[in-house]
Amino acid sequence: MKQKTVLIAGASRGLGLNFAKRYLEEGWRVLAGVRGDGHPGENSIGGLKRKYPDSLYPLRMDLTDTASVEEAAKQAGEITERIELVINNAGIHGPSSREILEVTNLDECAAVYDVNAVGPLRVVKAFLPLIAGNGEGMIVNISSESGSIGTARREKEFDYCMSKAALNMATKLLDNYLSSRGIRVIAVHPGWMRTDMGGQNADLDPYETAVQLADLFAGIDRTDRTLLFMDNEGKEIPW
Repeated sequence: MKQKTVLIAGASRGLGLNFAKRYLEEGWRVLAGVRGDGHPGENSIGGLKRKYPDSLYPLRMDLTDTASVEEAAKQAGEITERIELVINNAGIHGPSSREILEVTNLDECAAVYDVNAVGPLRVVKAFLPLIAGNGEGMIVNISSESGSIGTARREKEFDYCMSKAALNMATKLLDNYLSSRGIRVIAVHPGWMRTDMGGQNADLDPYETAVQLADLFAGIDRTDRTLLFMDNEGKEIPW
């Protein structure tokens, strides 16, 4: 059986790192988009590279830099002719995101939008020639329930929540554009995880979440476009 390939943007830590681990365990070729070299420990891209030297390919990729993403795509094209799955996982908060309106620094918003909403579009644009069509390829944008306008109850985190709402719109636009090529596009809320962003009081373990989501992605019909924004169990979330 031909080895499948997944591209994971934002693979250096948290959920992205655990996605890389899970797909390597399942025998996939993993293109791991990272901003730098990362730490050299066992639980790192470097550690996974030592364990899976023939299946893991770190790609230096800064989602805010178009040239960086394009260079990563060029390198990917020298490794594989076909990518079956793209996971846009990179995401950030601004330093004052959780402060109330009177305190938060709104000048931080642009950088958050650039990574969380525009960054995934840069990835799709650059890697599109490699993404499998005809019902075999899928793009997953890791979004958040915080991007749902219909269920919004928060009073803060303007940068993050608005960026995820924008990412959801990007998901819909990409679905409209790529459906004729047979490329499935979805946005997924992974849940509240114990990561650097989620904190250690969160409900979910990031590796267990990566396993759950990998199983979810595998079971999704690549040609059915009725469900675009969902939680980690595949249940629809209102836009």
